[in-house]
Amino acid sequence: MHPFGELSGQRRRLGEALRAARANVGLSGEGLAERLGISQSRVSRIELGQQAAPTDLVRRWAEVTETSEDRSAELVRLAEGAGTVAVVLRAARPRGLVQLQRDSLDFEATAETILEFDPVIVPGLLQVPEYARRIFTAGKPSHDTAEIAAAVAGRMDRQLALYEGATRYEFVITEAALRWWVGPPKVMLAQLDRITALAELNSVQVGVIPLDTEVGAWHEHGFAVFEDRPDDDPAVTIETQTSQVTTTDPLEVAFYRDAFVRLREVALHGPEADALLRRIREGLLRAQSGR
Repeated sequence: MHPFGELSGQRRRLGEALRAARANVGLSGEGLAERLGISQSRVSRIELGQQAAPTDLVRRWAEVTETSEDRSAELVRLAEGAGTVAVVLRAARPRGLVQLQRDSLDFEATAETILEFDPVIVPGLLQVPEYARRIFTAGKPSHDTAEIAAAVAGRMDRQLALYEGATRYEFVITEAALRWWVGPPKVMLAQLDRITALAELNSVQVGVIPLDTEVGAWHEHGFAVFEDRPDDDPAVTIETQTSQVTTTDPLEVAFYRDAFVRLREVALHGPEADALLRRIREGLLRAQSGR
């Protein structure tokens, strides 16, 4: 399901059309799944519009259900459009910041590998509570204190997965994201300490791109790639100030995966990253002491 619990209209229409094609030839969901080589639960999710169907699977679905060439082409066009879902955050936010965190938690649980790049802020899964609180407050100052506190708690709950070791996390962030003060020096110092501690976990890798590094990869905004999803296709999420886009389109996923690999290649890791974090920390300590 989409991370904000929204179903794409195109995805629903595709699911209904595929279900009709199956029913026309008298196949059960289990029988179709066996002939396609996928699970019955995946057939169900596709037909309900809860999961995108890649175009190659739609073509095979059409062949198995003896769908005409013209109708098959229509189904493929629907699949191409249903592979990307955009959720307008201002429409989703009435459900509450806490529920949005739960939706993100559920979506993250579908992947065994998560690759995340952020050029301007520390990724949510690495944030300390006060940093997260200030991010939530900046995003929507009208939220009341109790809701923001609950959302921060929800974000901290998401971070528990970092310690469980079931999912592998790779983060690439920029030096600029670490030098941009979301709060006073004490907040940023706590944030640097948190990143250093999390980078020591076996399931977490953190890379930092220095400001003076030439970057030959597209890096205009942040994104996350969700790989190794046993019950679904790889996906990418891109969040802006007003919406979140989730796509399972193979070409889009490949683009962002390649971008992440190239960004990771120019990032510092291990001792080199630690040395950069120490330099940033020294500057924060000087600022804190007023020197």
